[in-house]
Amino acid sequence: MTELLMTVFSATFFVTIVRTSTPLLLATLGGLVADLSGALNVALEGMMLVGCFTAVIVSVYAPWYVAVAAALAAGALLGAVMAFFHLRLKADIILVGFAINIFAAGGTVFALTQATGGDKGTSINLVSKAVPALDLTFLAGVPAVGDMAVRFLSGHSLLSWLAALLVFALWYFLYRTPWGSWLRGVGEYPAAAAAAGIPVNAVRAWGLLASGALAGLGGAQLAMFNYIGFTRDMTAGRGFIALGAVLLGARHPVGALLAALLFGMFEALSVVMPGLFNWMPAEIIRMIPFIVTVLALVLFSYRVMLARRMMAGAR
Repeated sequence: MTELLMTVFSATFFVTIVRTSTPLLLATLGGLVADLSGALNVALEGMMLVGCFTAVIVSVYAPWYVAVAAALAAGALLGAVMAFFHLRLKADIILVGFAINIFAAGGTVFALTQATGGDKGTSINLVSKAVPALDLTFLAGVPAVGDMAVRFLSGHSLLSWLAALLVFALWYFLYRTPWGSWLRGVGEYPAAAAAAGIPVNAVRAWGLLASGALAGLGGAQLAMFNYIGFTRDMTAGRGFIALGAVLLGARHPVGALLAALLFGMFEALSVVMPGLFNWMPAEIIRMIPFIVTVLALVLFSYRVMLARRMMAGAR
């Protein structure tokens, strides 16, 4: 237990939390945008997976930033597909989302086979690039806190810093701009928004595009920094965890950040605990993030039910 506490309160563990939280945070922000527009995006898992694959394949032939942009575009394209089927063809958004997840799971394996010449498991035969880490070792010259700042802040992915900036950029967009008010209004009461002249379907379509783009960006972080390369089903349920983080974060950007950090912490624990507790099966430890997701959804549902009862009692 002492070893676990020393590990948890170390700079290395903090860096691991940031690494594991970044893909979750980007996907959570994507889920948040879609959810606030009134379109639940259950395809985050598939969008992340396609983003992973696209980033790896493009990075073999192009610079890392082109690969990241390609992953973002691939996620946005799936968001556009989701918007087309749901908003234009009136298909159920949940069914469309699961169809995209199934397509991503099978399509990436087929495409991987074509790209690697027959390997259906990993892209180990392809030399892919990585997202660079931000070097802040110059902070070592700061008196008193320089060394600590370097240990905690240096070496994070550029996408981790971008994700942190996106949290506050999204907050500003949602609560300080008219377009953010449109998005929230469409999600809360579409009939009133339509009566006010707001194009409901257009706002939701753009919300799904942004949602897919952010999920694709999370996939790029996962495949070009957390791991270097693509492995089939490498998202391992992170898209569904991101949906839970949206609800646990009370549908707010800062809440999404805190929820993603919470889930990232438990995922980081599942990484370090097998080395500390050899007697415990590794499979049980890897279940921790998903158990926390289920508990978070149960607590959220209980909180909603309690709020409804209080409102009913007040009436």
